[in-house]
Amino acid sequence: MARGRGKIIGGIITLIIGGTVYGVSQGDIISHFSEETGLSQEEAEQYIESIPEDSLVSFYEVGSEHITEGQDILNFVSEVDCVNYYYEWETDTLSCEEGRSQLKIFGDSEIELGEAYKVLSYESASTDDIYSVIRLIDKVNENYKLEIITQLLDALDIDEYIKTNLYNKALLQAALDSE
Repeated sequence: MARGRGKIIGGIITLIIGGTVYGVSQGDIISHFSEETGLSQEEAEQYIESIPEDSLVSFYEVGSEHITEGQDILNFVSEVDCVNYYYEWETDTLSCEEGRSQLKIFGDSEIELGEAYKVLSYESASTDDIYSVIRLIDKVNENYKLEIITQLLDALDIDEYIKTNLYNKALLQAALDSE
């Protein structure tokens, strides 16, 4: 989870994205998170307050993690041998080739999101860059619905990954609203 550079002072989170300082209220983050997840305001607040402080890292670190995860997925794709092996994740509706294709889509979207997150840590980052990250968060979250992902990951893990992405999206939306 990200928080950019900044600190919490009296319910206001100070984010620095590019050369711009954003004063974001925790209430705005909760509202956006609630709206995105479908959780009630109270549930959203409980979820956000339960995030350990040490899991809040810079956008650069979040981006690096996404890039590493995407590269790991693409490395796995390159090792999938559809000719000589049958994989447990193959089904009547998910051939090996289709699974490889979906994994490539997912890995590429993780890398793309990671690169966009890293841009937010540069002095030249703009509101267009923030909108780009928000768009790519939606794309990655949509890719969690790919059949190969639902075959390989536990539903609770998928839900947590999506919520983490939606927290970051809520943070960015609140920053944009604060302008």
